[in-house]
Amino acid sequence: MLTLAALPAAPGMAAWPAAPAVADEPACTVVVGHGRNLSLQDHEANTAWNQLNNRFNAQVAGRLQQAGLRIVRLPLAVESRDLPANVQSILDRAQDAGCDRLLETTIFADEAARTLTVRLRAQPILRVRNLAGGGALLSIGAPSFSTQREMTLDLRSFDRLAPDVLAQEMAADFVRQQAKP
Repeated sequence: MLTLAALPAAPGMAAWPAAPAVADEPACTVVVGHGRNLSLQDHEANTAWNQLNNRFNAQVAGRLQQAGLRIVRLPLAVESRDLPANVQSILDRAQDAGCDRLLETTIFADEAARTLTVRLRAQPILRVRNLAGGGALLSIGAPSFSTQREMTLDLRSFDRLAPDVLAQEMAADFVRQQAKP
């Protein structure tokens, strides 16, 4: 399964946290929302997954803004399957806004495991410099935070799923982790 986890920096490269776009402006978090359950035959299912993931993403972003974090949202549709293009969109958005962190929000079903998963995962956005010369590029680092809730995959789980409550709880987990020294 493809993820947004970054590959290690290549030999001859050094990494350090991305700097804010403006010196007086605090760094920000790109809150990326995406689904994984693409159906090639069922457009309505894709629409439902997109709506669910966009709602969860917006609620997490809103909770983080209420906690005082600077947020840039980037919802991606379940149909957005081009991983390199998605990563480039994330890095472009981070560069433009001076973000130093990515927070991925997702709700997805794993039919083989019969689970419905709601997950937040944070990764640093790193500036990678080619020590042999050249400019700096952005890269996504290894996960630094992850929290998830799982439930049995059945119709009752979808009926009981409360993205707004989960967004509040999971965003609070993330804020607490960020506050640790």
